[in-house]
Amino acid sequence: MKFKDQMMNNIFRFVIVLILAGFLSACNNTFTSNVSRFHELPTPQGESVMIVPSDPAKNNSLEFASYANIVGDYLGKLGYRPAGDGVPDLIVELDYGVDDGKVIVRNYSFGYGYGFPHFYPRSYFGYYYPYSYFDFYDPFYGYYSPHRRDVDSYVKYTRKLSMVIRPNQDGLKNLFEGTVESTGRNNNITAIMPHMVQALFTNFPGVSGSTEKIVINLDEK
Repeated sequence: MKFKDQMMNNIFRFVIVLILAGFLSACNNTFTSNVSRFHELPTPQGESVMIVPSDPAKNNSLEFASYANIVGDYLGKLGYRPAGDGVPDLIVELDYGVDDGKVIVRNYSFGYGYGFPHFYPRSYFGYYYPYSYFDFYDPFYGYYSPHRRDVDSYVKYTRKLSMVIRPNQDGLKNLFEGTVESTGRNNNITAIMPHMVQALFTNFPGVSGSTEKIVINLDEK
């Protein structure tokens, strides 16, 4: 009876592993960030906007111009229009960056990961009975023995994007302040920027004074 119970437990655990593996695979195809917003932004009425960098050193940057085009497309869909050579009604300031990263150390030992059953014969008084043990599996780092401790490390970066919308007049307060922050192993801000801008404009302008977790499905076209 104990053997039968053990077999059922092993099968149950194996099914759970398959479900978790599918879940983790789905998670790998998402981009998650936290978006904070403060605003007193009126409904767009066709105001003209000019997008500028918060850092004047980026005024002639082709990289900044690329990101400004992405933001401009979203603003256009909301009802704003580019000022061009005219005098803008609103100034949109952008800032972005990625830090130097933080080293994360992982320790693996017995009980961490997901079990896969293995069956082997064992002799008792001349009779053979199958028994099982579990090798543990981490979906990112593979198999390891429950009797061994493994140590691994990686660098996690913090990526940020901020946007301010203000009237093109001195002395007036900002109409919108938003910040996107995400963490991950990729420090290539160029590859990540489209997702960060999308997160910023998801549910735009949002609830003032709140931070919202935005999850973007990267499989969606």
